[in-house]
Amino acid sequence: MAFIAHYTFTTWRLRREKALPELENQNDLPEARVTDGELEAAQLEKGQYSVLSPSQQLRLEHHQAKFSKSHTFYKPHETTTHHAFSVKLLVVIVVLLDMHSLLQISLGAVTWGIDYRKRSQIPTTIILCFSITANIMAGILISVGDKRSRKKEVIEQMSRQSLTEEAMKKVNKHKKERRKKAEAERRKARKLEAEKNEVEEREVEKAESLGSTAVNTKP
Repeated sequence: MAFIAHYTFTTWRLRREKALPELENQNDLPEARVTDGELEAAQLEKGQYSVLSPSQQLRLEHHQAKFSKSHTFYKPHETTTHHAFSVKLLVVIVVLLDMHSLLQISLGAVTWGIDYRKRSQIPTTIILCFSITANIMAGILISVGDKRSRKKEVIEQMSRQSLTEEAMKKVNKHKKERRKKAEAERRKARKLEAEKNEVEEREVEKAESLGSTAVNTKP
């Protein structure tokens, strides 16, 4: 996180010193450089390019990728559903999480380093309260940062689309069930009709055989 914050603040400072236009999103630092030859005229005109040296840019991208893997709430660049996460808020969150970890270490040191028969409950209570508070505050700030960076319209559209797809799946499922039921009823009806015809044919054959037998027995 220290590298991310350092190079982000460095980028902001260098852009102010060079009087470059503001970025479309201060937290979404551009990766392309002027020397790469990959920039379009519009990007050059708006100043949407990296002002860091190649080594600094590579180091920044490396730490952004590593941090985003270990902390899934952090998004260094714009995605389909979110804007880039606020770097200032990220610094506060990481400081709170580090405070929580340090307080947990100190709590363990106090618990195991002082004999329970001589240890007062005040230090452990204070450390535990501060530790839990720091962790809760970090969780609240993560939720706030996620809500701020979320693209509400896109998420609502995706939610409506998923609901529509789910409804269509249910409708198609009901249609298949009705078709299967109708097919089963048709097969049953055909079977009954075939059995009825078979019985009638047997009765006709039986009647014919009885009639022929009666004719043959006449004197």
